[in-house]
Amino acid sequence: MFDDTSKNVDVNLEDSTHDEEEKIVRCKECDHELTKASFAIEPHEHTFRNPLGLSFHILCYSDAPGTVNIGEPTTVATWFPEHAWSFAACQQCNMHVGWWYTGPTKFAALIATRVIR
Repeated sequence: MFDDTSKNVDVNLEDSTHDEEEKIVRCKECDHELTKASFAIEPHEHTFRNPLGLSFHILCYSDAPGTVNIGEPTTVATWFPEHAWSFAACQQCNMHVGWWYTGPTKFAALIATRVIR
């Protein structure tokens, strides 16, 4: 009986650790789930300035299933060589939350001030 109890404790500890790893990244506007922290790619954080002079601190993820891709990809003023970008919006409230990049790799670059980590 003692062995069964210790096995239950081990399982609960594993579940707890798994939950901590699966932190959710949400839309700051509506709290919709955009992606998971476990989808973060390295280098993860960047700060860029667009041609209008606006500065964006972005967080890169291999996937952001809670976003929708808006517009045709373009390489004009791209921040990542060999990658075209298109807008990424929250699937629920349609707020602009970042960009999708396609090229040798595909990833989402989410604006840090528009998400809750």
